[in-house]
Amino acid sequence: MAQRKTMAWAELRVGLLVTGSFALLLLAIFYIGGDSGFFIPKYTVTAYFPSANGLRTGAEIWLEGVTIGNVDTVRISTQGDPNRSVEAVMQLDQRFQNIIRSDSTANILTTGLLGDMHVEMTRGTDAGQPIPDGGSLQGVETGDIRQIITSTNDFVANLSVLSDQFRRMAERVDRGEGTIGKFLSDTSIYDNANQATVEMTTLVRDARTGNGTIGRLMSDDGLYQRISTTMDRVDSVIARVERGEGTIGKFVNDPSLYNRSDELVARFQTLADRIERGEGTLGKLTTDDALYNEMRETMTKVSTLVTSIENGQGTLGKLTSDPALYNSLNQTSSEVLKLLYDFRQDPKKFLTINFRLF
Repeated sequence: MAQRKTMAWAELRVGLLVTGSFALLLLAIFYIGGDSGFFIPKYTVTAYFPSANGLRTGAEIWLEGVTIGNVDTVRISTQGDPNRSVEAVMQLDQRFQNIIRSDSTANILTTGLLGDMHVEMTRGTDAGQPIPDGGSLQGVETGDIRQIITSTNDFVANLSVLSDQFRRMAERVDRGEGTIGKFLSDTSIYDNANQATVEMTTLVRDARTGNGTIGRLMSDDGLYQRISTTMDRVDSVIARVERGEGTIGKFVNDPSLYNRSDELVARFQTLADRIERGEGTLGKLTTDDALYNEMRETMTKVSTLVTSIENGQGTLGKLTSDPALYNSLNQTSSEVLKLLYDFRQDPKKFLTINFRLF
């Protein structure tokens, strides 16, 4: 009987130990789970993405760097919209339901460089509405580690191409091709530079010793004296002008020239006013239409006269178009020439006077 009681007590202690162990395990799971533990109320939101980008079930969901839930399911969507090809069912902490709104965004991002994926959500604004349990949200696709690696590969490829170009350029320079190659390999450039340096040294030495034009300009005091004398003369001329002496001085200082100019401008203004009013000959010419009409009528008559002359009408027309007058004049000139010829041959024939009386 005593042995049975001992065994019952031992079994009771084992049962209590197992029960306590399970209780401690559940408590540890609760504390390890933290805010996303099993006993925290949650609600479901479905996010749609163009691609899963390696997102897996159980991935964390972040809001401003804090875990607020996990991905429950990732599957292919049956919708035809390419931007909604993949749907991810998310279990979110119900305490943040008022923050996750219709204008919030969900991005699939990479956690570190190991390739683990998580969903990064943004806080909604007052313009959006809280997403209810079972609601949906359109996610956006951002760059992940694979895109970064692809971009890096493109960058490395571009660097390789650029390196090949620089290598070919260096080879051309080594062969002496191009301007840089000529500059580095052709000794004539050095020789020319050396010769130019020698010439410059000679020029400086000549300038210091007073040889040549530049040397005389730098060492001869005569030029300085002449310049100083010229400046003194210029100062004297300016002083005379300021005192009102000479023509320029009168022009600068005498107000009578300005007065005469002002009077002349006033006269011109008066003349212009008279012309605008139609006074005098110029005024009539500029304002009276009668002169224009007379000139127009005269030009019309002249044009008619020229036309009649061209048509051979009248005396002038006959003179300009009828060849008979030309022929008559030509014949008359021929007869006169013959008469002069005969007169020179026998003048007595024309100078003899026969006088008879009865």
